[in-house]
Amino acid sequence: MAPKPDVARLYAAYAERLRRYLFLKTSEAELSADLVQECFARLLAHREDIPVDDTVLAYLYAIANRLLIDHRRNHHQSRTDMASDDLLEGLRDPRTAPDVHAHMRRQLARLAATLAELPPRTRQIFKLCRIEGLSHVAAARYLDISPSSVQKHLAMALDLMRERLGNDP
Repeated sequence: MAPKPDVARLYAAYAERLRRYLFLKTSEAELSADLVQECFARLLAHREDIPVDDTVLAYLYAIANRLLIDHRRNHHQSRTDMASDDLLEGLRDPRTAPDVHAHMRRQLARLAATLAELPPRTRQIFKLCRIEGLSHVAAARYLDISPSSVQKHLAMALDLMRERLGNDP
């Protein structure tokens, strides 16, 4: 029988990554942290089901997604009676305006085009450090290069971003 992974080690390795993922989904730091805790509590409750191969992270994401769905379902049910229909009809979200959507699409297209201009290694380092949130040292370790090399690639990427995108909102 294969040994089961150490949950404390899994928590140290993946908790922050799950928290960032859930924060992107919820935009609520406390809720994200709570869902990560619940995710690992469920993992502990079902230790015998923990995969021993490289699919542990996918397993954790699946738990996190189910928890998020459950939270949204329960949260939605508890909030439907809090405001009258008349009040809700008078509210307008400015983010849903067509001109805002068009502006955001243009900005995303400019960003994608700028990312495409980067050399592959520089683009990879940019994604690891700025999108995945890895530190320079962690990215260097992952890519088997020096941290100073990561810093140089990241500086080059950021210079190109500033040059192409400027400070436009």
